[in-house]
Amino acid sequence: MHGMSFHGGFTETILFDAWRINNAVGLIGSMIGIILLTALYEGLKSYREYLFARATFIRKNRQKKSRNQLLFSGVHFYQTLLHVIQIVFGYFLMFIFMSYNYWLCIAIGVGTGLGYWLFAWEKTNNNYTDCCS
Repeated sequence: MHGMSFHGGFTETILFDAWRINNAVGLIGSMIGIILLTALYEGLKSYREYLFARATFIRKNRQKKSRNQLLFSGVHFYQTLLHVIQIVFGYFLMFIFMSYNYWLCIAIGVGTGLGYWLFAWEKTNNNYTDCCS
């Protein structure tokens, strides 16, 4: 068990006992996996925002639905499932960061940047409103 201070090295248990690394190759492979997981997390966030903007646009241009119709709609169930997946991914990434291994922390930072660059560029161009027209 490591203390609560940042450290380097390549001997870590990441999230599960089965995900143990004890050499540089394992660390590099884990960093690549964490970068991809973090980019996927950012992609999921952007996708949920896109779906919300699209649903809002459609709702404004159609007849009003009741609260129960909206609450039990397939779109809302789908958004709920995606929300749960996003939260679980977020906690996984938080636990990885809390290993305090700065290599793994850097991987999370790189993955966040990569994911935002790949998936959130529409935000900077305000294209979410154009998605549905």
